[in-house]
Amino acid sequence: MGKLSLLLAGFMALAAVTLPANAGDPAVALGEVSVQAASRNDLDAAALRTMVADAVQSIDASTLPSGSHAVLSVSLVRLESRGSSPAEVSCLVSATLRDQTRGSVFAVLEGSARGQDEPRRIRALERAIMRAAVGSAVARVPEAMRRRRR
Repeated sequence: MGKLSLLLAGFMALAAVTLPANAGDPAVALGEVSVQAASRNDLDAAALRTMVADAVQSIDASTLPSGSHAVLSVSLVRLESRGSSPAEVSCLVSATLRDQTRGSVFAVLEGSARGQDEPRRIRALERAIMRAAVGSAVARVPEAMRRRRR
């Protein structure tokens, strides 16, 4: 990809964040999703992005202030697993909400979860705990958006 293409792609990404929100835009748009935790082969941003998108889709729109539009970005900060009996997993995600029109951050949210299961099920446990941590952070979005309106 040439320099012009990269510059144009960067401008388009910036424009998408700073353009005024349209009435048809979702109240909560999905922004950046990243994996900051020590990466393993089976842990990727795409899986995390799917979990975040699912959690955002499950937000009850009636709990959000009307006419507000925000961008939610999420990062997996920590995913720790211990394969003893029982296997234990803990996860921490961090999220930011920013105003879709101005781009200013107005909330920093965290979600965490931990759980235990049989050692042979540790991969499924990791996914379940990640999903629960994401859900915990996203569950705080409506309150943060209501407070923003004050």
